Amino acid sequence: MKSKRTLVNWGVLAALLAMAPAGAEEKKDVWSWGADLRLRWEYLDNATTLNEDLPGAERSFARYRGRLWGQVAPNESFEAYARLMWEGRYYAEPDEVRVGGRNILDTSYVGGLLFDNLYVKANRVGGSPLTLKLGRQDIFLGNGWLVADGTPLDGSRTFYFDAIRATWPAEAIGTTFELIYLNQNSDTDRFPYTLNDTIEDQTEQDEQGVILYARNKSLLKDTDLDAFFIYKGDDPAQPLLRVNNGFDPFPSPTRDGETYALGGRIDSKLTPNWSLRAEAALEWGNRFGQDLQALGFNGRGTYHLGDSLANRFHIGYEYLSGDDPDSSEVEAFDPLWGRWPQWSELYQPYTFPIGSRGRFDSRTGEATNLQRINLGWGMKPHPTTEVTLDYHALFANENTLGGLPGFSKDGNFRGHLFTGWVKTKLDKHIAGHLVAEYLNPGDYYDDSRDQDAWYLRAEVFLTW
Repeated sequence: MKSKRTLVNWGVLAALLAMAPAGAEEKKDVWSWGADLRLRWEYLDNATTLNEDLPGAERSFARYRGRLWGQVAPNESFEAYARLMWEGRYYAEPDEVRVGGRNILDTSYVGGLLFDNLYVKANRVGGSPLTLKLGRQDIFLGNGWLVADGTPLDGSRTFYFDAIRATWPAEAIGTTFELIYLNQNSDTDRFPYTLNDTIEDQTEQDEQGVILYARNKSLLKDTDLDAFFIYKGDDPAQPLLRVNNGFDPFPSPTRDGETYALGGRIDSKLTPNWSLRAEAALEWGNRFGQDLQALGFNGRGTYHLGDSLANRFHIGYEYLSGDDPDSSEVEAFDPLWGRWPQWSELYQPYTFPIGSRGRFDSRTGEATNLQRINLGWGMKPHPTTEVTLDYHALFANENTLGGLPGFSKDGNFRGHLFTGWVKTKLDKHIAGHLVAEYLNPGDYYDDSRDQDAWYLRAEVFLTW
């Protein structure tokens, strides 16, 4: 099976490249390639448990991700692109995580070798402004609030969508229209198959989606105005257990239902000093046969001092409705494909999933049932370096888990979260960052989960 899948992968890649029309004699390179290597060390203390006595409370591990890509573009009308990816993890702490008498942690985890991008792109189809992109690709819409990551279970190893994306720029009205069809498999056991025959879960269910997205830059000066309609259908896979990142298995429940979202976004430079961005969406549909009615909002205002150090201050607010346990409907907001660390590397991926029952609560990176107040500051002490500090006050709209082990019966304050980043990009080949986060849990949790949590990360990113 392994050799057959390998032949299929390389055979299809060769076929995609062969589809390129014969290139005219041009000075530009028809073929281009590149590579990058991401080296990370991460440390977590109580982030997944809020209790140092529970298994796996302390984690220290290295992550090494390498990618190699190539592109053929014989003319301006056609491109074919492929990117090969591998990531391994090596755990220094803990030595093991035992559940039910069995160790579920592979401390020298070697993941799948796979194409996380493999697509063809046609520009100005038939002489029109239409662009078509077909195949495995990365898609990031707006600020990534609802559409950014199609593979949340592999922890930023990949972000891909298996999709068809059509883009039509209507220059006369300064608006770009997009129609996107998505078809996500719950694991890597589909074309293009992993080259080393390692099958892992990428999300908890098979997913289909349609996105209509319009972006206007002409109605208001220095302003992006976006409008969107999104459909997402979830078909359940295995009910509870997943395999990825060295853990075999870990719990993350599946979903079943249909979600429709209608919303808009504004991103504007109001004055030379003030900028504003805001996004909102209304959701309806069904989840596990129950009617869904949910609402989400995310906004931030920023004041730029305009000084030599590029000092800026911002204030933000996010509201994601939670499920009312006394209602017959489901009110928990679905972040759709926005399950990535948008504002926290600690709380969103690791702490949110504590206590998930799968139907209405959170899973990895799945923020919902949340009010978040954010105050922050940033500056550039050097042209190559940026520093940011943020405080987040976190609240639950509904006490959906009240009385379950680890959760209070009537508390709604999730806690105080502090985050800090130092990012640097020395040149086009070398970049890196340092991240530190601290969480002081609130009364949403009971006395068995009231211990402070920490997250630290160092990264070096090399590009060729």
